[in-house]
Amino acid sequence: MAVEKLYIDLLAFAAAEKPSVPLEARMMEFLEREPATESLDGAAFAQINGSQTKADYLLGGRRLIAELKTINADPQDRIEQGLKERFAQPDAPIVFGTLGVSKVIEGLPDNQALSKMMVDVAGRAVRRHLPKANDQIAAIKERLDLPDAGGLVILMNDAEPMIDASAIGYAIKSAFENVESGYPHITSVWMSVVSHRIRMPGDRLGYPLLHVFKSLERQAELDFMARMLDAWARFNGSRIERLEHRGDWDVMRPVYDGPTPTLAPFE
Repeated sequence: MAVEKLYIDLLAFAAAEKPSVPLEARMMEFLEREPATESLDGAAFAQINGSQTKADYLLGGRRLIAELKTINADPQDRIEQGLKERFAQPDAPIVFGTLGVSKVIEGLPDNQALSKMMVDVAGRAVRRHLPKANDQIAAIKERLDLPDAGGLVILMNDAEPMIDASAIGYAIKSAFENVESGYPHITSVWMSVVSHRIRMPGDRLGYPLLHVFKSLERQAELDFMARMLDAWARFNGSRIERLEHRGDWDVMRPVYDGPTPTLAPFE
């Protein structure tokens, strides 16, 4: 059944610039430096190597089965097509020069629907990872007889600026609440984004993180996740900070190091 309640921690760590090493490579190095981490690609798991359905790591003394997923789909073409169809209608504004999309659509009667369309399109790259990750975690629980292990999906966005932290968070929340199965083998999702930064207290810039989880009763797992997220920030030369949740995603508003992503002019 779909998940009735989700818990979301909004987090960040301050950073002056984007690391030169790709995010997935740094994440693997971070996980594998911990002695209790077991790579499911290792020789010890030769009996499942080559299987099409398996996760990536066992973490925390096999407390968690982890699957890494990198977001690598650019939604720009689909968003442009949706907006072109809307702007072909008689009541669409005529725009001269360059304006952000939010400025252009804010006066339209269907601006909320257009905003939702853009977020939904951006979130497809997130949602398509969850069913497969759920199956991969389930397969390892069965093969290694780990019925009580939690399932952790680590979602990484290294280079897709149009899929920002708020779009990812909304997509995760929507998927768990609306998919009938509720992805029963996934107990936590850790999202790490370095395709943009956000503005932190004190006018600092940093990289956003999300920890999404289903239950407050898995306390050992929550404690482990808190330690791991703190260690990740220290691995990046910083410290983890919890951000105030105001009931929306404004605190995750992206700040880009280069030009803000733009859509091609309509013809």
